[in-house]
Amino acid sequence: MTDRRSIIVTGGASGIGRSCAELAAARGWAVTLADRDGGGEAVAARLRAEGGKVRFVETDVTSEDSVRALVAGAVDAHGRLHGAINCAGIVGSSRPIHEIETDAWDRVHAINLRGMFLCLKHQVAAMWEHRAGSIVAVSSAAALKGLPWSSDYCGSKAGIDGMVRGAAMDCAERGIRINALLPGPTLTPLAASSSNANPALGKMRLQPMERMADPAEVARAALWLVSDEASFVTGISMPVDGGMVIA
Repeated sequence: MTDRRSIIVTGGASGIGRSCAELAAARGWAVTLADRDGGGEAVAARLRAEGGKVRFVETDVTSEDSVRALVAGAVDAHGRLHGAINCAGIVGSSRPIHEIETDAWDRVHAINLRGMFLCLKHQVAAMWEHRAGSIVAVSSAAALKGLPWSSDYCGSKAGIDGMVRGAAMDCAERGIRINALLPGPTLTPLAASSSNANPALGKMRLQPMERMADPAEVARAALWLVSDEASFVTGISMPVDGGMVIA
């Protein structure tokens, strides 16, 4: 048990998720870092060595049993769940829509959309009786702006935004806030793999600010949304994209 507020961060082994876990730990949250990548334990160990209260749970967000165990473990360890930042996701198949294999489409949606649904479902259930809590679903600026060779990815992220709006309506009277965060191009391993696989993206201008975000810039926005400083904010899709969706 701890008197610190507890938070789950999925996709916490790298990229935006790792930056969110680092910042949450530095700000005194008790962090349950979740990822299917066992490298998350190294991140958790480093943060513990720096004074953070961080535990790692290997998690497959496409498995309801795995997500249920993740949330139950966080509640058991810390007494209750106060917040969550859900970053787990993958890029698409990097093909035009008529060349996307149906199995590849299903995989992107299983992780990005079904996985987000399972996280929201069990995180909200853990917060419901307490009538308090805050969840950030990390989507993408691609939910609002089409990208070439990315219809599977864009579709999965747009689905997250719609789900967040509906879930926020379900939860508002219970004092639970749910928001979507929409990063633009960010310096992460996921972005690098996407750019390498999708030459069509290389022909696009990034955004008016003409640079990629550092993951810490996105993490600061996520921590604001999940914090009490955003206590009257729910159901929004907030771009953190250097102006990508207005260009």
